[in-house]
Amino acid sequence: MAYSMRRLSTLPTTSVWAGRSTRKPSPSPLTPENWNPAVKVLESGNPVLVATDTGTALVYGAATITTAQMADLIRCSSGFVQVALPSARCDTLLIPEAAPTVRDEHRPGFGQCVTVDATNGITTGISAADRAHTARVLCSPASTAADLTRPGHMVPVRAEAPVDLGNPPLAALVLALTQRACPIPGAVYAELVSELDPLHPIELDEGYTIAARRHTVLMHT
Repeated sequence: MAYSMRRLSTLPTTSVWAGRSTRKPSPSPLTPENWNPAVKVLESGNPVLVATDTGTALVYGAATITTAQMADLIRCSSGFVQVALPSARCDTLLIPEAAPTVRDEHRPGFGQCVTVDATNGITTGISAADRAHTARVLCSPASTAADLTRPGHMVPVRAEAPVDLGNPPLAALVLALTQRACPIPGAVYAELVSELDPLHPIELDEGYTIAARRHTVLMHT
């Protein structure tokens, strides 16, 4: 499902911050203009940070993710990497939800599907090269259900247009970004682990620091 500019512009509490200074933003209404920094970064093939009330994730476009980018994502997270895809895409590839009885879209497991690996072109499936290849297969318009084995090491997540416009689920938000920035929608993402306290995910303040160091954009709700 394509996101219209009108619909995206109604998310009232999302703001975008370009990490080039230490000044932190206050939330501002989401408009097509203040999505542009994040969209431009993804268009260039680089990652953005997206923060919601459940965590902060590093996000790459799935259709073009490289081995080096996947390695970066694994290194700065717990290694639990997900791929947000339109539900229709998951249906085409015959990928069912892993826990279809969980209906709260803000629960961390909402929309998570049976794990997959690419049928061809990989070894064990766990390496950065293998997971990047599987992500690209998931997004490729030429792929069919036969191009994936189940179970695997990548976690597809079914995502839809946000229902709660003031607090969109993380998967829906990152997919919406790639629908605007990438020719083929699909977002590879993982929640970041704190560098200050590796037993916990990062807090928003640390997210600002990481965005500044990477010279990238942090979007938060």
